[in-house]
Amino acid sequence: MGRQQRSVRSRDAIVRAAARVIDRYGLRAATLSRVSADAGLSKGAVYFHFADKDALASALEARAARALDGLAAARTREAGPALTALVETTRELADLLCRDVVVRAGFQVSCDRAEGGVPVLRRRLVALLVRLLEEARRDGSLAPDVAVEDVVATVLAVTVGVQILSRQPGAGQQVSGVLEHFWHATLPGLTPALPAPTPHDRREAGGGGAGGPAG
Repeated sequence: MGRQQRSVRSRDAIVRAAARVIDRYGLRAATLSRVSADAGLSKGAVYFHFADKDALASALEARAARALDGLAAARTREAGPALTALVETTRELADLLCRDVVVRAGFQVSCDRAEGGVPVLRRRLVALLVRLLEEARRDGSLAPDVAVEDVVATVLAVTVGVQILSRQPGAGQQVSGVLEHFWHATLPGLTPALPAPTPHDRREAGGGGAGGPAG
């Protein structure tokens, strides 16, 4: 293995170790000593790749941002109603938060560093949600009287809940269930109402003319 490849692998091991430590203890208590111990590397090796904990936190946030950008790119390539794409985005993000500790820690770092402001990753997620909802408005999959900002605020609240739940061991099934219940309850209010059936429609559904099928 060449020196450059070893360096890349060491950096990745440090990032993953930092994610595990932050996921367990939080950003404030995640010392570089704990990170180096978890990675099985010396503190000098950690400092070789990252000047300080803030640089390591930035690397985690950047990894999570790339994952979020990947979801956005996948939605851009897909055909179909944009409202369906919105639902799929929340499902895939929930799955990422449950199974990928680096993405999960990146979102946590983004929240911890915001210090009461809007986290960077949340702003990126808002931009993605707004884009999908505006597309849904254009393609007719979103009801015309639904306020985009209300949907975004609700989905963000659910995402925060998913982020918290995802830190629990074996949370995947629970998170998936919560999300499905949410969309089952929410989607009917977001989609356009079907027109009321006309007498002709009812006769057609009955299988014949006004008198129905012959006995």
